[in-house]
Amino acid sequence: MKSKTVRVTQIVPIALAGMLATAYAQAAEAPVQPQEQELLQPHTKSGSHTGELQENLVRAEQRGPTTDHASLQPEAALPHPGIQLAQAASAPAAPRSTATESARSGSRTGPGTFEVDEEAAQRALERTLTQSGALLLPQRTVEVTPSYTYRRSEQSVAVLANIINPVTSVSTQAVINQRSRQNENTLRVDVRAGLPYSSQLEFSLPYSIMRTSQVTDFGTGTSANGKGIGDVALGIAKTLTRESGARPDLVGRFTYNFGNGKRQDDGVPLNGGYRQMTAELIALKRQDPLAFVASAFYSKTFEKDGIRPGDTAGISLSANLAASPATSLQFGFSQVYRKKQENNGITLEGTDQTYGIATIGASSVLSRDLTLVTQLGIGMGNDAPKYSFTISLPILFR
Repeated sequence: MKSKTVRVTQIVPIALAGMLATAYAQAAEAPVQPQEQELLQPHTKSGSHTGELQENLVRAEQRGPTTDHASLQPEAALPHPGIQLAQAASAPAAPRSTATESARSGSRTGPGTFEVDEEAAQRALERTLTQSGALLLPQRTVEVTPSYTYRRSEQSVAVLANIINPVTSVSTQAVINQRSRQNENTLRVDVRAGLPYSSQLEFSLPYSIMRTSQVTDFGTGTSANGKGIGDVALGIAKTLTRESGARPDLVGRFTYNFGNGKRQDDGVPLNGGYRQMTAELIALKRQDPLAFVASAFYSKTFEKDGIRPGDTAGISLSANLAASPATSLQFGFSQVYRKKQENNGITLEGTDQTYGIATIGASSVLSRDLTLVTQLGIGMGNDAPKYSFTISLPILFR
């Protein structure tokens, strides 16, 4: 057993030396680069230097890829595994910056991704704030806004009616409920012009189409239609202070209603025909992407033909959100109080009103100078309009 073991251990180095000698004989026939010649030249005459050759090959692997190895063609590669690994590692790889740039490009143009245009996002928000009166136009710019508003109102009031007994033909008085329904369609044109000294000139002209109906508990009722031009209004607004730290933007506004519109048509009231002055103060505070707006107003109405509608006061709060590069959203609430009316100096009881309106709106920039604005109002309280819907199309002229 001992003699067999010695023979095997003697055969292994002899076989290994023979394989290496054969390999180097084949490699000698192929063109060899200078670095390979430096490794092979001392060992082509004898197989006794196998250990030194292996050390040189290891050092060649540790040197890493070089320009000469990178230029080797596949048929010129040395057959030794270490040299083959070094040659594969030295193959030119795609530049890392190019791959990174490609990945970044894919992330920009892949499905479901977009580049946010901050200028467009700010423009959508500013258009909304301009429509609400919280921002004024720059000097030498004009904005024309055609709009349409539908408003639905329903009220139930107690009225005194004469009831005739069909058998005895006797008339008696009784209090019954009468439900009034009103559908108001208003077409309106608003014009705003930017003036020097951070001020703005404002003009508006409405046209109303009204349909009303009254229905009693007995199923009897009447209906009528009316239409006509509303009151022309002219106003001036000015930025009083600019936002700085905790201080908000402040805008003051004064509007005069000429009262030249129709008060009624075919017995249908058109909500016009009375001169009115309105003073308003608006505060704006930005916290990107949000803008908060608070306002308070007071309107004084003048008497005409012995009738004086009650003065009106109110406050409103709203939050405006830049939801996307071209769209902004608005959420708001308004509280309105109207005083009692007077007829020839006599105060009419039950004519005062207090109600709230919740609003939800959206503005979308269609082009550089064109915006689509929509708003839905929901009335809160018995005196409030049931709901309203407004769509407008501000057009900016520079």
